[in-house]
Amino acid sequence: MNRSCILGAGSYLPERVVTNRDVMQMMETTEEFIVERTGVRCRRHAPPETATSDLAAEACRRAVADARLSLDQIDLIILNTITPDHADPGCAFFLQAKLGLPGVPVFDIKQQCAGLIYGLALADHFVRAGTYRHVLVACAEKLSSRIDGSYDGRNIAILLGDGAGAVVVGPSPDGRAGIVSTILHADGRFAKALCTAAPGSALGRTEHLTHDDIDQGRIHFRMDGKAVFQNGVEKMSDAVFESLRANGLQLDQIDLLVPHQANLRMLEAIVQRVGIDPQRVFVNVEQYGNIASASLPIALDEARRAGRAAPGRKVMLVAFGSGFVWASALLQT
Repeated sequence: MNRSCILGAGSYLPERVVTNRDVMQMMETTEEFIVERTGVRCRRHAPPETATSDLAAEACRRAVADARLSLDQIDLIILNTITPDHADPGCAFFLQAKLGLPGVPVFDIKQQCAGLIYGLALADHFVRAGTYRHVLVACAEKLSSRIDGSYDGRNIAILLGDGAGAVVVGPSPDGRAGIVSTILHADGRFAKALCTAAPGSALGRTEHLTHDDIDQGRIHFRMDGKAVFQNGVEKMSDAVFESLRANGLQLDQIDLLVPHQANLRMLEAIVQRVGIDPQRVFVNVEQYGNIASASLPIALDEARRAGRAAPGRKVMLVAFGSGFVWASALLQT
């Protein structure tokens, strides 16, 4: 069975840079608080007229160009987002239209911050089975449209940025480089630790959305920060060790670790728990904030362009998100 690999990667970030001082104009907080708790110094916000599918489309075009392919060579599109263009249909349909690919199958996944790795797992299986040759996996978020600056929401709001990243998965040209493994996990017992309650069918009523949902903040993210932080550190660290065991490797054989850019303090705790040299960990959360599922493909694209994921290296991706969901992917570049 042929190995699949990432043939190309691309990312897109809106032009507008939002500093911590800008955030202070949106909600009651301080620059010192934001930096101390999260390490984030700035993030990008898209203009109101830009949709999530617009961000995704630009990242996808760049990924396809990086793979030295044309868009008409894409056989399947997988999109992960928690900020779709509309409540329905899926955001992948709007992305497909903007890429000019009518007839190409598409589907949305909602694996939160682990979307890239879940998408890679699906693409890997499709390519190795021979079902599709070139699969476009995109993760895009417009989290600025979901900012809640109230007391209950600001612990998340100070982190949020916009952006998109994408990869093209296809057959490995030489059979050696490629996606070595993907390991996926989830534990729905903790789904409400980071959750948006409304609209939803579990609210015990007939109305889809009410004014009370808005007034009480049920339309916004609500997070048990301690639970998310502790589980994020634990699960991403465990994902590193599980991938090493599954592939018979030692930590010093990993050239680069690219984690989900959740929070600088979380990444520092993971580095300490895993025992990896910080110089072998890619971090850009200080510049971009947390962009949910888009954080990981953006970081991977930047690492590739910086030469840190050059051919012949072993690169590990790890992610954790609400659900809870966590995953790892080992790449041989």
